[in-house]
Order: sequence, then C-alpha cells, then structure tokens
Amino acid sequence: MSPLWLKSLPWSTILSNAPLIVEGARKLAALVKSKPADEGLSHGADTFEGDPVLELAALRARVQRLEEELHQASGLVRTMAESQAQMAQMVEALRRRTRLSIRIAAISLVGLVTLLLWTLVR
Repeated sequence: MSPLWLKSLPWSTILSNAPLIVEGARKLAALVKSKPADEGLSHGADTFEGDPVLELAALRARVQRLEEELHQASGLVRTMAESQAQMAQMVEALRRRTRLSIRIAAISLVGLVTLLLWTLVR
C-alpha cells in the first residue's frame, strides 16, 4: 500500500486534537481505575449505621461526587464526538479527492490510448 495518501492528511488538525483525545482517555482510565477502590474502602454498608445525619451527609457527598463524574464524562463524550465529527469530515474530503483522482486518471488513460491509436493510424 502506497504511503502517498499520508501526505494528503491534515496533520496539523490531527496533531492539534491529539492532546484532547489523550487527556480524555487518561481521565476515563483514571476514573475507571479509582472507582472500585474508592467505593469499597470509604463507604461501607455499616459505616454510618444508626446516625441519620451522618448517613444523609455521606449520601449528599456521594451524589455530589457522582454529579461531578457525570459532568466530566459528558465533557469527555462531547470532546470525543467533536473529534469524531472532524475525522469524518477529513475522511469525506479524502474520499472526494480519491474520486477526483480516479476520474483524472481515467480521462488521462483514455487520452493516452486515443493519442497512441492516432499516431499508429497516421
């Protein structure tokens, strides 16, 4: 496979979006790695048993943390969706360029064959 198509990629756009994708992936990985350890150690079922005020405060803190995680996850999904849309636009542009190149090549081939036949007949 020819590496010529690599020259037509908009590397500046890809490289400018790469840090966002890497950062989002790191956040997601950290969130997934830390979640089971935090929940198992900090909030056991019998930690606040019998004290409704402490239970309510713990539940509020947990809801707050879940809302923050949801906000972070939605930001990550939004960033990834924007990157996906940009990549789709790039692929569409490459597809159009490829079609144009194939058409130009076909026209050139027809012209070359016509010229070759014309010189042989003459």
